[in-house]
Parts: sequence; C-alpha cells; structure tokens
Amino acid sequence: MTIAKQEPSTEPTSPDSEPILPEIKLNDRVAIFGGTGSGKSILAQVMFRSLPTKWWKLIIDITDSIIEPNALTFYDPYEIPWDQAYNLRFVPDIDADLEEQINALYINVFYHGACWVWLDEANEVTTAHHTAFGLRKVLLQGRKAYVGHLSCTPRPADISKSIVTQSQYLITFALVDYDDRIRVARYIGMTADEFDSEISTLGEHEYLFYDVAYRSLYRVPAVPAEVVAAILTPPAKEPKLVKPDGDVLT
Repeated sequence: MTIAKQEPSTEPTSPDSEPILPEIKLNDRVAIFGGTGSGKSILAQVMFRSLPTKWWKLIIDITDSIIEPNALTFYDPYEIPWDQAYNLRFVPDIDADLEEQINALYINVFYHGACWVWLDEANEVTTAHHTAFGLRKVLLQGRKAYVGHLSCTPRPADISKSIVTQSQYLITFALVDYDDRIRVARYIGMTADEFDSEISTLGEHEYLFYDVAYRSLYRVPAVPAEVVAAILTPPAKEPKLVKPDGDVLT
C-alpha cells in the first residue's frame, strides 16, 4: 500500500497551522487508536472543537480527565441538558453501574438525534464480546437519527467490531501491544510487517489516517504544540470583586 506523507486534504498547511481535518458530517463515525500519551485524546478534542458551533456535541468522559471549558458537565444520563448548551460533557458515577449509565445515555441520545458523540476510553464500556445495548444501537442505527460517533481506545483488539466497521475514518497512533497492531493492520488492509514498518517511522504524536471509502492512507504530522498547549491549559478565571455586602461586582 502506498502511503501519502501529507494531511488528508488537498489544502496546503504549515507546521505551525491548525491541523487540517476531514470534513465531518453530523452522522459520521471515527475511530482513534493509540496508547496512553500518544495524542489520541488531544486529536479527538481538536476534532470536537472543529465541528459547527450549533451542533449538539457530547463528550463521554469515562475517567473525568478531559479539560473542555466550553462544555457543560452533567452526571445524570437520564437528564441530558439539551436546552442549556450545545457542548455537553457526561461524567459517569464510578460508584454506580457503568453499563446501565452508558446504556441510558445512548438511548436518550439516539431518540434525541442530531448529536455528535465522543466516547473517550471506549475500552472501558465495550469489549469484543459485549457492548451495552444503547451504544450498539447508536453504532448500528445512529445514522438514521443523525447521531455521529467518535471512539478513542488504547486497545483496538478488544472492542466491538461495530466501532470499526461503521467508521468512515480510522486513525492510529503508535501501538505497543502486538495483538492491537495486527488488528489495526487488518482493518486498513496491511500486513502486520507493513504496519509495523510504517508505525516505526512515525515521529512523536504523528499518526496514520485511513479513509475507508477511498481506501487511502496518510501519514499525518503531530497536532501543533501551541494547539496542544491551548487544550491542556484551562483558561484563567477572572478574579471576582466582592463588595462589603457580599454582592459580586460584574
């Protein structure tokens, strides 16, 4: 397989520019694979922020670790605050049944429709042998409800195959586990040796991007450092001036 060493776009880009991303439709699917620290969640967040402002977008933050100041955080999967914000972030209750929460959330998303969902750490809620009904419903039937989906996972060898078979775009960073590398190689039509050879040449935080429809594979530079810094550094909070009577000056 010939690999283009450029962004998946015909538009020129410079190393210091915003990364050029595919044009995501509301009901498109994306899968991102990569080990801890590879850059997969940063890329997912860049995609999240690149989508139209008046799309409903939902982050499922399994580990409560994503910094997204423009998203409204909520904790009840049965009460999604659609009327309060377009950008939403769900953090599950670690002391409650995770599958029940994920199932309820996805069912509600499906019947609301018109939403793009980013599931971070997908390996925590799906395996090759079991996936919550709501998630499976969105993966297999979500297009008719205009529900798009992005899955991030460090372990592509042990997730629902529907995450991959329903995706328009597959993105892979460096992978340590041999089984994971074999699985992704098969997904993008390479032998394990070919895949290992290409992965070994990637620089830090670079990745391979596979367009399923066109069967095209690209080697893509890392997300620019200044973009990463902006994502990882929460905005400074302006100090509040409080009057003696306790009121806050605006």
